[in-house]
Amino acid sequence: MFPITQSPISMPKKTRDFRRDERGSIAILFGLTVTAVCLFTGLAIDVGRAYSSKAKLGQAADAAVLAAVKGMRLEGLSDDEASALARRVFDENMRSGSGNWTNMRTFNVTIDRAASRAIINVNSAVPTAFAGLAGFHEFTIPTVAAAVLETGSIEVSLQLDLTGSMCDETWLAPCTDHRKIRGLKVATKDLVDILIPDVAGPSTIRVAFAPFTAGVDLGAYQGQVTGGRTTANRCVYERFSETNQATDVAPVGNDRYMVAADLRAAPYNVAAGNLKPCPNAPVVPLTSDKVMLKTTVDAYVADGVTAGHNGTAWAWNLISPTFSPTLSPIWPAASAPAAYGDTNTSKTVILMTDGAYNSKNGLYVPGRAGEFSRIAVDTCAAMKAEGIRVYTVGFELAGNATAINTLTDCASSLGDFYEASNEVELRKAFRAIANDIVRLRLTN
Repeated sequence: MFPITQSPISMPKKTRDFRRDERGSIAILFGLTVTAVCLFTGLAIDVGRAYSSKAKLGQAADAAVLAAVKGMRLEGLSDDEASALARRVFDENMRSGSGNWTNMRTFNVTIDRAASRAIINVNSAVPTAFAGLAGFHEFTIPTVAAAVLETGSIEVSLQLDLTGSMCDETWLAPCTDHRKIRGLKVATKDLVDILIPDVAGPSTIRVAFAPFTAGVDLGAYQGQVTGGRTTANRCVYERFSETNQATDVAPVGNDRYMVAADLRAAPYNVAAGNLKPCPNAPVVPLTSDKVMLKTTVDAYVADGVTAGHNGTAWAWNLISPTFSPTLSPIWPAASAPAAYGDTNTSKTVILMTDGAYNSKNGLYVPGRAGEFSRIAVDTCAAMKAEGIRVYTVGFELAGNATAINTLTDCASSLGDFYEASNEVELRKAFRAIANDIVRLRLTN
């Protein structure tokens, strides 16, 4: 016989099946997981949109603040005009891409004219598409951008061609308002307006002029560079000794500059009737007086021949601390050039001419343009060795290979040579050079 045992009490089968059925919990977990994944995916999308908008805001604000400072400082805009320009540039940059996701709250422009600085503060928000489920309805994005005209001290000297060819090939008489000389006047005044602010800022910006024809009019400074010799027309030509013609050594002894009497004597023996004059336009030492500079340019008259190497020499002399030594200064104290190597001062020479060089020692000698060009190029090389940046501008050269080669060899780089085929292009060249000298930079 089998022993009799008692069976344990057991649950009904349906109850046991319900306890073991995990199908509902999986559905709940799946639902919760999908919800979390969707929430995080949506949050990631919203955050990505916010970051994209932030980058767009930064780019737009940078462009706007640069436009404001350039407009204020380089184009003469008023504070209100510069602010309005900044807003237009900002809005234009925000019209595409992630800029369309951004709601603008405030846009403020602060102009500091004395410091050549502008600051833009933008307060904006990007609405969320998904993060609202988690209580985030928008992301606030504050943006600040600032730009300052970073100039340090600037010394700029211009070689200006006032020769007869600036009269549109009209050699019958001196001219003041023919197309080419008028174009030079307008372009030079543009450059002065860009370089020198109406309201003095923290930087010292000075400009000098070296107009030339066969020689250079030294005005009241003639005796100081010729060993005390003076003439009624204040004209100086090359150095007495050619050894240092392409240098900026002080004009003493054999390194002094010649006057007409020196050229009429041996060994030159230039006949008085053949001696070509200087322009009736004296050099202007370094100055920040923009009104005086522009008035000076307006009075220029074009006539004479082209000793461009003399113009190059004097454009250098006007910003050379060696030519006018501290212990025996030639220029007034306010026009004294900074020392070479002064890290706070940039020195620039701009050489402008409309043709090949055709004169030396007061004589018109067109067949020796290559020789005269070499003197100018050697002078440029010596300038550049001292850290001076050289820009060159050829005006209506009409394929003159000698003139073009002179200017390209003189320029600090190929990009620093400008060839202008008309007055509009001359003006653009001068403005481009001025804007390059005066640089904008972004600050935080």
